[in-house]
Amino acid sequence: MNKKYLLASLVAATFTANAVVTMSGDYEGKFTDGSGATYAQDLDLTLVGSTAGSKVTVMLEDLTGGTAVTTNQVFVETSIEGIGLKAGNYKGQNGGGLLQRQTDVANQFEIAVDTGFADVHVGQASGDGHATVDVSTTVAGFGHVSVQNVSATDRFVSVITEFFGIGVNAETQNTSVGRNTAVTANALIGTENAFFEVTGMVVDVNDATAVTQDDGLLGDISDAVNGKIVTGLVVATNTLYGTVTGKLIDKNDKNTYVAEVEKGVLTLGYAKTADTDGVVSGEINIAF
Repeated sequence: MNKKYLLASLVAATFTANAVVTMSGDYEGKFTDGSGATYAQDLDLTLVGSTAGSKVTVMLEDLTGGTAVTTNQVFVETSIEGIGLKAGNYKGQNGGGLLQRQTDVANQFEIAVDTGFADVHVGQASGDGHATVDVSTTVAGFGHVSVQNVSATDRFVSVITEFFGIGVNAETQNTSVGRNTAVTANALIGTENAFFEVTGMVVDVNDATAVTQDDGLLGDISDAVNGKIVTGLVVATNTLYGTVTGKLIDKNDKNTYVAEVEKGVLTLGYAKTADTDGVVSGEINIAF
């Protein structure tokens, strides 16, 4: 059967008057006072129309006001005879997100099948003659393992597991230049009402061009250089004044110290990197 005809048959879906439409979003407004005071805002909106096991998602991202509104991502998700389908214009994710941010928006589609032993996803970007195959499974007594683009030499391998109450998340990619590996370990110490959440992260960078994460646990690590190891320790605890978080980050042989207090939708912070001035910030985050 023609591949294009098969895809068209799978995505054919009609929404009726019984369809349900939901909206959610995230607003972020951030004040910083470093060399000069600034305020920047960002709004992401997600609209989802769903009916009869299918749904269409429209995402409007990076809205700042005073600019033209554009739809960044539009895609359909459905399931036919046990085969899941996602098709349209959307972002992807290389690995688990420790080493790379989400990929750019592209017209693409993917088919998902649960074989009973593993979940298999076959995806292809529009106009690309090469399909990708991703496989993920849960190994009894070990954890969840996923391999993205299994036939490629620079495939991503991700592992999520737990040892003696310590959650571990790891991913690795071997490029033509070298292997990048990131590992996080997380533990909760105390009770539900009085706790310390401790998270450590180590990133071994050997191909800096393949490390693009700019908004992860340690902030922006996309400027790490080859042959360096980025490390970070994050400790958070609840207090009468809100959740207090401290971070110590070692990147490119320079330490960065971060202190934050989160109360409701407001987060106040201070960050200081060696040889630079400290920056005071205030951030409003509203999810709806």
